[in-house]
Amino acid sequence: MEILNVLKDIGIFGLAMWFIQLLLSKSADRKFETYKTELDHKSREFQATLDSKMELYRAELNLHNYKSTQIYERQLNAVVELHRKLAKLNQAMREMTALMKLIVKDAEQEESDRINKAAEAYNDFLNFYMENQIFIPHETIAKVEKIKSDYFSSYHDYTIARQLRSSTNFSWEKSKEAGERVTEKIQPALDQLLLDFRELIGVEKKPVQKT
Repeated sequence: MEILNVLKDIGIFGLAMWFIQLLLSKSADRKFETYKTELDHKSREFQATLDSKMELYRAELNLHNYKSTQIYERQLNAVVELHRKLAKLNQAMREMTALMKLIVKDAEQEESDRINKAAEAYNDFLNFYMENQIFIPHETIAKVEKIKSDYFSSYHDYTIARQLRSSTNFSWEKSKEAGERVTEKIQPALDQLLLDFRELIGVEKKPVQKT
């Protein structure tokens, strides 16, 4: 009889333990599901935040690329146009300061036309340069400034010499100096500047200096 009672108690105890384990298992499952739900929710929130930041980054990158492209295009146009205006000015200055000139009909009028043409070319170059020098690198600006100064000096010397034609020797020397400055000083500087321009627009690459 006592054995039956013991077995009975063991059965009840075992049933109770099974029931408790079942409850604990159910509770653990619920906690796991809750944790899994919270983890999924946080994961979605993180992904949404990451996507938002990536979209913002892409937008900023696209804006940066757009600005860089626009600036490069404006710099490209500025360099090409500046070179064109310098070439036009150089041609006008060479024609004006040439010691030997072909006379077609009226020497005085033709000389005046050459001087006016050089003045207009200089002013056209100067106005464009002053408005667009922000797109030109500092080192190149220094070269353009020197060329600009030499053109002005040549123009000034030549026109002063023409006004003082009564002093024949002085007039000849000034005219000669103005012409030599254009051909012997400005032209080599223009050739060097052309290399800078070609590098700026990507036609040529700057050679890498060996250390």
